This record gives sequence, structure tokens and C-alpha cells, in this order.
Amino acid sequence: MPPYHTTGLFEFGMIGKIYAEYRLPGGYHHDQFEMADGNLLILTQEPGRGTVEDMCVLVDRKSGAILKTWDYQKVLPTNAAGSGSQDEHDWFHNNAVWYDAKTHSLTFSGRHQDAIINLDYETGALNWIIGDPENWPEDMQKYFFTPVGDLAKFDWQYEQHACLICPDGDVMCFDNGHWRAKVKEKYVPAKDNFSRGVRYRIDPKNREIRQVWQFGKERGAAFFSCYISNVEYYGEGHYMVHSGGIGVFKGEYCNCPPVQYRGDDEKYLTLNSVTVEIKDEKVMYEMHVPANYYRAEKLSLYCEEDQLSFGKGKLLGSLGVTEVFETVPELPEGGDVPDKYHVRLAKEVDRLVLKGTFEKGQMVMLLLEGEGETRAYFVPTTRRPFLAMCVGTFMDADDRAVEYPVSLEGFAPGSYKVSLIIDEYRYDSSVCVTV
Repeated sequence: MPPYHTTGLFEFGMIGKIYAEYRLPGGYHHDQFEMADGNLLILTQEPGRGTVEDMCVLVDRKSGAILKTWDYQKVLPTNAAGSGSQDEHDWFHNNAVWYDAKTHSLTFSGRHQDAIINLDYETGALNWIIGDPENWPEDMQKYFFTPVGDLAKFDWQYEQHACLICPDGDVMCFDNGHWRAKVKEKYVPAKDNFSRGVRYRIDPKNREIRQVWQFGKERGAAFFSCYISNVEYYGEGHYMVHSGGIGVFKGEYCNCPPVQYRGDDEKYLTLNSVTVEIKDEKVMYEMHVPANYYRAEKLSLYCEEDQLSFGKGKLLGSLGVTEVFETVPELPEGGDVPDKYHVRLAKEVDRLVLKGTFEKGQMVMLLLEGEGETRAYFVPTTRRPFLAMCVGTFMDADDRAVEYPVSLEGFAPGSYKVSLIIDEYRYDSSVCVTV
């Protein structure tokens, strides 16, 4: 579903050879982590729940089956301590996952709560939270850390990305710094703000946190990315910091994702992405690219000989069964679907995708009438503000555009006549789909 959730993820080589595609009912977004046994931690969500980017699953590398699930709604409040970009739909906005074998725990970055959280791998229990504790409920305060050391050089992270655990247990992330406060009255504008890579040393027993390294604050607004970006740990003192979402609009540094400027506004927009490799406090490499990029990664061009295999790629996992709407209203026939709705239907190996142009709040249902059964699907047309827009380039220029996928799993083989209910009429599409 738009703006950037996909049905799964691909494993492929540098020459474009696809080895496997993994599908999930809730789709994939942002990040994955390869475990030592090859199984995959994948960020996802519960389809149909009304929220996004608030779950993680463990997927079997060989079969694509979901082995284990972590649901953040079980350990965090969804209506408290939001960042300046939070809404009810995207309350957590999980953009990174990391597994630490030493503590057998999972660490997640929640952009829309300004929080890095750590969960017990086995039980899913909340171990700790790194972030500004202001505005969090009293019963959650026990999970936070108290800053120690030189507090004049200490800053909390805000709307961060790319959390990771160093070999010694330190925590690193890209601190976007968006708004840099938990209270609206204290928000910091982009021109006075900064982004950076940061490393924290935590003492979970005494609940203390110390900032031990940062890079980027000294560069000020010129290094500020209110969204996306990455850090990498290559070894002690050897890091990469990637500020991927820098933008200047009409001479002012952008305080919202630059991809939100469309049409004529784009001629006043300048984009930049700055990737810096640092070793022993010296900049070894720096690259500026006139665009915005979610992440930078250092990859090997070649693979080991035993990794290269031939043959057809594997299609693994499942999209699950799309929820069917039980009640179909009796409405008068409206003839063919009016051209003004620009309705299109695409059929892929495992799904149907309906696309159309509808006004906000219109009642739209997709009907698939087969031999002895009618499958009805409610198509949401309510607009939600996408305040993250990590891949906003792929958003339709028409904000009335609707895209709705239906999994073909659970269908009886046969032919299905396609109809649409739009407001007070039922329309015939003159299309039949064979499953």
C-alpha cells in the first residue's frame, strides 16, 4: 500500500539474479536483519488493524513461513509521547531492527516516538528505552535512562534512524533531530537545528546513559535531515554517517521531507545527500549527491563462489487472505464504470490490484462474483497525512489516487466477474478474472 509499503523483499545478486522473493501478509517496510542461522527479522504491520510500522516478524529463510512475532502495541502506549510527525495511523514508525546475540535482545528505532526500544527476544518484554522521557506516562519512566558525564555535550536523539548495538554494548543511531523537543512550544526550526551520528554508552542496571561520540552537530543546518539517513559501525573509531534527506526550499532549510514539494515548487528546491566515512576522528571520505537517499551502504561488488547458484528464483511466504466484507448493499445498476474514476485492475501471480481516482470519503467496494460466491472488499478512500514520506517519489501526483491490493489466496479456482459499488450505484466493469 502507498506510500512505500511493499508485499515483501527480494534476495538478489549484483548482476540482478533473483534468488528469492519473501511475501508477508502485512508487507515489508524499512529494514530487515539476517540472523546467524540465515532466518530473517523483517519489519511489518498487522493488515487491517488501522496502524502501520509497529510489528516485527521472524521469517524462515528456506520456507518463508513466519516463525515469531513481536507487537509493539503490547509494550508501548500508542497515544502518548509522540514526536512532531506522529499521527494515530503511524504512531511508532519503526525504521530499524537490530539483534544483539550477547543480550539475546532486539533493538528497534521508533521515529514517531523519538525512542529506541529494546525487547527481550524470547518474551517480547520491554527492557529499556533511549530517548527524552518528557511527556511519557509515569508508569513508563522506569524504562528510561538518566544522562551522566559532561551534560553540556549531551543531547537526546529525536526522530532517529538506523539503531545498532556495538560489540561492547554501546548504542549508535542517526539522530535526525527533527523538532528536537517533545513539546511543541520548544520545537527547533531547521535553520537552527542539526543532525548527527551519535554513540551512547548505557548502564541498564543503574539506568544511566553517557554520550561518548558524535559527528555532525558541528556542521549545523547544512547537515540537517528531518527524515531518512543512516549510520554504520565498521570497527572501533571507524564509522559511516549518512545524512540523506537534506533540502533547501527558497533559501530556507527544509523542516519537512523535501519530497513533499511537488509541481512548480520543485524549481525552488535543492536536494543534497552527504555521506561521510570517519576513522579515528578524521574524515576519510565524503560524498555529496544532489538528491535524497534513504540509506548509504558499503557493499562488496563480488560474492563468494559458493553463494552463486543457478536456476529459477523461489517465491516464498504468503500474502494471507484479504479480509472480506460480509454485507453487500442492494443498489441500482449504474451501467459501465464512469471514465472519471480512471479505474484500472492489474492481475499478478498472487494478487489483484485495483487503482482508481476517488474523492475523500467516497464509499467504494470491489465485488468479485464467482460460481456460487461473491467476495466483497471495502476500499478505503479516507486520506491520511503521510508525515514520513521516505519514498515520496512514488506517491501519485493526484492525492485522490487510491490503490488497493487483494490477495488471491483463499479463492476457489474459476472465473470471477468484476463489479464496483461507488456511492449509491453498482457499476459493471465488463471484466472477468480467472483464478
